[in-house]
Amino acid sequence: FAQEETSGIADVGKFLAAAIAFAAAAIGAGLAVGKAGSAGLAAAAERPEMRTTAIIITALGEAIAIYGIVVAILILGS
Repeated sequence: FAQEETSGIADVGKFLAAAIAFAAAAIGAGLAVGKAGSAGLAAAAERPEMRTTAIIITALGEAIAIYGIVVAILILGS
């Protein structure tokens, strides 16, 4: 009986903001991995020693999605 009543609109806004943050990060990560992956494979086909560098650059693109998850969790936690 001592619980506060929360507004449903505020909860919807929080979930919508978290969804938009993660969706934008996931789309950005997909674009980054697509561009970096294709360029990395092309470079590795010509010079095999470039393979490690291409994997590292592709992993940096994947980190964008992780940042999106962190932001979404921070939004939901507040």
